[in-house]
Amino acid sequence: MIARVKLFYTAVLLGWLTGARALEPFPLGPAVDTAKNRLVGAQFKPTGLKRDDYLAVIGGIVTYFHHFQAPDGRIIDPFLHTEWQYSTPCYAWAAASLVAGGKQTNLLESAALALDCALTELAEDKAANNHGDFFTFPAMLAYENLRERVPAERRKHWEELLRAIDPERSYRDVFVGNHKEVHNWNIVALCGEYLRHQDGFTDLSFVERYLKAQLPAFTATGQYRDPNVPMAYDHFPRHFLAAILHRGYDGESHALLEELIERGAWTSLLIQSPAGELPTGGRSAQHQWNEAMQCVTYEVRAAEKQRAGDGVAARAFKRAAHLALKSIQRWQRPSGELWIVKNRLDPAVRHGFEGYSAHSQYNLLAASMMATAWLFADDGIPEGACPADVGGFVFQLPEFHKIFANSGGLYVELDTAGDPHYNSTGLVRVHKSGCEPLIGPTDSSPAGQEPWAVGIAWLEGAKWQTLAGLGAKDLKEVTLSVIETTPDRVRFTVRYVMQRPGVGAIVENYDLTPQQVRVAVELEGKASELRVRFPAFACDGQNASRITTERSSVRVELNGSRQTFMVESPRNVALRCTGQWLASRNGYFQGIEGTVKGPRVVYTLKPEGRSPTRNVSKR
Repeated sequence: MIARVKLFYTAVLLGWLTGARALEPFPLGPAVDTAKNRLVGAQFKPTGLKRDDYLAVIGGIVTYFHHFQAPDGRIIDPFLHTEWQYSTPCYAWAAASLVAGGKQTNLLESAALALDCALTELAEDKAANNHGDFFTFPAMLAYENLRERVPAERRKHWEELLRAIDPERSYRDVFVGNHKEVHNWNIVALCGEYLRHQDGFTDLSFVERYLKAQLPAFTATGQYRDPNVPMAYDHFPRHFLAAILHRGYDGESHALLEELIERGAWTSLLIQSPAGELPTGGRSAQHQWNEAMQCVTYEVRAAEKQRAGDGVAARAFKRAAHLALKSIQRWQRPSGELWIVKNRLDPAVRHGFEGYSAHSQYNLLAASMMATAWLFADDGIPEGACPADVGGFVFQLPEFHKIFANSGGLYVELDTAGDPHYNSTGLVRVHKSGCEPLIGPTDSSPAGQEPWAVGIAWLEGAKWQTLAGLGAKDLKEVTLSVIETTPDRVRFTVRYVMQRPGVGAIVENYDLTPQQVRVAVELEGKASELRVRFPAFACDGQNASRITTERSSVRVELNGSRQTFMVESPRNVALRCTGQWLASRNGYFQGIEGTVKGPRVVYTLKPEGRSPTRNVSKR
């Protein structure tokens, strides 16, 4: 089913490019219109953040990594003890923003040294770990903000290096040899090439060629499909494209790209959690740069909407940018830089990291993104309510196997076919405005290791089969039926149609209010009993939750917030701890489960409390 949808969208977009037909209507258009109307006059608590708050976080990161700069300008990872990927050009841009913003002018030589190194590596095809595709965009922004601050001879040398870049040689994700497909790397490269063109160092041929190749990867909701559709790599290429459109790209693909980026920005606004977080799911989830790239997209759209006279939208995007920045602030380490993944374990143990994650490149990628957000931010645009505050919607993104709903700032994310390398299937996230997101739960575990999400299990022979452990091969289809959508109440039904012995379907009826999530579940098939399961967050690496079970309920308390999970029906279900701490990206959770007689169960999740405080840097 998903494959057919992808082929349909590809055909539609290719038809648009050839002039055969127009892009189909925006599937979320009605939801966006309704959400916008509800923002007018809606109540919210301002973040109090300003443009310079980006520089404050960047300053902590750059000051930390300044100690790891080699004499030739390279940034050396403190744990890997080598230059890693695109750390150096990202450092150059982040440090340059502090110089340009007048915050740390003493970093001028350090920023220039990093740019010396990055441009030399790029021009000589010696980018660290062969990641040249990621160099040009931050290097160009560093160049633009440093060129008037360095001697003419140094500027001239930079410009010679910028002219010497050969895209087909310096970048990996290009149509050379047997390389027949391009993905998110290529978009980063083409956006860097656009900046290089804008400053007179190349023409637009590379940009136009690869934009045409990339546009069919977008859905009608304006989202980008990287292989296996991870949520992080939907937004990642779009924030670069938003930046070049804002910078003035008006080439052959301008009209379609502008429409897709506009749609994608609104889609992202609807799926942003009240904690400011990007949805979880797939590769690179839960990394701080997930929120940093939101800052870029939303600052750009705030400026664009303000210019267009749409104050409601401008204020909503401004607030969304600040919610994302506020999320990042919570994860600043006492040494100034960030925990790159949303846990507080020692970075040396790499908990929740991808194989390619490093303390240097992912701190400095986030810093460079925040520098770009700072570049485009306008303090003249005030915050207004955004969809994460107000809610009143539910919708499905079938290409990404996700369902999102929000009622008055209480938000849920369902993964309807979890990638077993990263996630489980079922209810994977519950966030509420003003509550510690970690107790949500905020993510699931990889089903390929230990399948755990909020949901049920049933007996297949002598073995318990979990909804969390089901993948795409186990499911014929997953359908969403919408019953009610207001800010005060959102009701909907999710039906998982199975390809399992003895089970026809699982039906979950959701009832969201701003106070709680109520789920009534029924298994269609042979089931004399079920197990209801809840992953209780246990520890982020520094802070341990207090987990209390009382017959049919369990309470998780952390940082002044609490989440109460309770089985309403049948009555007197005994919940118990499995006795095992299991790993997730955010640290560890404790499995909670209880046996239910019959094929039905009703449970609630009720988050309460205050939002976590920011970690204070000690520099």
